[in-house]
Amino acid sequence: MKLKNKDKCILRALLENGRLSYSELGRRCGISRQIAFEHVKKLSEAGVVKGFSVCLDAEKLGFSFRAYVLLIAKPEGKLRDELIAFLRKSEHVRSIQLLFGSFDFFLELMFRDKDEMTEFLREMRSFGAVERTETFIVYQTIKDKPEDPFLGCLSR
Repeated sequence: MKLKNKDKCILRALLENGRLSYSELGRRCGISRQIAFEHVKKLSEAGVVKGFSVCLDAEKLGFSFRAYVLLIAKPEGKLRDELIAFLRKSEHVRSIQLLFGSFDFFLELMFRDKDEMTEFLREMRSFGAVERTETFIVYQTIKDKPEDPFLGCLSR
């Protein structure tokens, strides 16, 4: 989608603070409150803006263990569908990525402690569709700014 400069300005402002009022959004982008509202509505209807959310501090909420899992699964079938259903409904799974290459899935997981992580991994591996996994436990996050690539492209 080709974005107008006003749309880029609005998106940058919302990435920096998604709680901005339409009046403040308009002021920052040099447009009226009503035009800001119409642009946000248009961007939402087009699917560019998928929603508004809050960024939570996982550690302050007790999620001290973050892990990434690469998973090889058996080919399509009932067992694989059951595994995917388990992963989709699990409260520990933050994201599931389907991959091309040596592995089939890339999972981002969050846990309160190592026992919770161990139990989840044991349960996940019990599915007949799981052939192999490789788990990486995060001990320190150096950067966590998912909005940066968007801010970069919106600045052009």
